[in-house]
Amino acid sequence: MMFGRTPKEKEERRRLPLWYRAVSFSVTLLAVAAVCFCGVLAIIARMGEEGKSVFGTVILRVESESMEPTFLAGDVLAFSEYDGGELSEGDIVVFRAPYGVYEGLLITHRIVGVAEKDGEAVYTTRGDAAQNPDTWELGGEDIVGVFEKKLPLVTSVAGYISSAAGSMLVIGLPVLLLIGVLLADSLLSKQLEKRAEEGNGTHGDGPAND
Repeated sequence: MMFGRTPKEKEERRRLPLWYRAVSFSVTLLAVAAVCFCGVLAIIARMGEEGKSVFGTVILRVESESMEPTFLAGDVLAFSEYDGGELSEGDIVVFRAPYGVYEGLLITHRIVGVAEKDGEAVYTTRGDAAQNPDTWELGGEDIVGVFEKKLPLVTSVAGYISSAAGSMLVIGLPVLLLIGVLLADSLLSKQLEKRAEEGNGTHGDGPAND
């Protein structure tokens, strides 16, 4: 195996053919990368359910049809964390509803109006699928992030991991692949070591030259 070898095992490993060590390292590295990649995608997909912010980026999964056809329910989106800068009509933002039945919930809508109130900018929003604007006016303190891009690959993963079977497919399969690669490597390396020992033994037991 690649991990946790004793000094003796490391020495035996160095005696294996160079081509085998190169192939073994490459395949194991790819398997580890697959596990890490799927793990990161799964974590991001879970973050999208909660609107988590990481390193200035807010990840959010669309839960309704209010922004169709721009976004579909289930799409995972990336937003740059709002820093209080100027916003314009047409910008898509995620915000916390300031009052009403959705108070405190994260909502993704488009800005359709910008005004000034008591020296501060206020924003009117509307879902692309709606005819009328939202009833609230938003201040900068209500806005969480500004839309950057869709994350289609994460959207697909989020759809899979919503079920137990999907979680096993996204996380369990790469882990099983890694375990299989490590076990196969261990068995093959032992076979190569055994053949090398047998070859050295046959050479040493041959008739001596007078």
